Amino acid sequence: MPSRFLSVVCAIACLLASPAYAQGGLEGHWEGAFTVDTREIGLSLDLARNEKSEWIASLGLPSEGLTGLVVMDVAVSGPSVSFVAVELRMARFELALGPDVTLKGKMSTPEGPYPVALKRTGEAKVELLPASPAVSEELEGDWEGSLEIPNRSIRFVVHFRNQPDRTVAATINILDGDQVGLPLNNVTQVGPKVEFGFRVAHAGFVGTLNQESTALAGTWTQDGKELALTLRKK
Repeated sequence: MPSRFLSVVCAIACLLASPAYAQGGLEGHWEGAFTVDTREIGLSLDLARNEKSEWIASLGLPSEGLTGLVVMDVAVSGPSVSFVAVELRMARFELALGPDVTLKGKMSTPEGPYPVALKRTGEAKVELLPASPAVSEELEGDWEGSLEIPNRSIRFVVHFRNQPDRTVAATINILDGDQVGLPLNNVTQVGPKVEFGFRVAHAGFVGTLNQESTALAGTWTQDGKELALTLRKK
């Protein structure tokens, strides 16, 4: 057997025997942290394949009690993975699995890159937002409103976009915080009554469309507090 062929076989055998591959590659529940201004922030990542062998993922911030943060554009190449964390101001993660079974890399944000290191601690439990059924033609579109809180007003726009599979893509843009495309969940419409959740903010809204379908008046609930809110169609 040619020595070159033997060298290739040995290289493959060594690779498969390495800790990174012996323990399941990139799939799993990963925990670690990143540091911002000397403050360490805990981070978790769940990474797995779905029934179509497509890579899926979700993030968590344990110290904030947040799990199932939305991840998009997951791309895997060998021991490397990249993705975008929608609710973390569209931060882009670029990580690689090392021989010590640690995912290391960086999180890039408008403020700059931050180093990230994660260790596998168990099996993946990816949390995906459940799909919400399509909404009426009257509700579909863009709705603008503002929450009045002491000493300030928070302006935002809510978007409802029906999809070909008869679901709705619902997002919110917070205009004063320069945050766009934040996902809404549990969107339901029964006649003029409309509800949706905003999981990352521990918030939700219940309202009613007026007869002209130009205003959606109701209540915004967050952290046990209720605020009157009227959304107007743009």
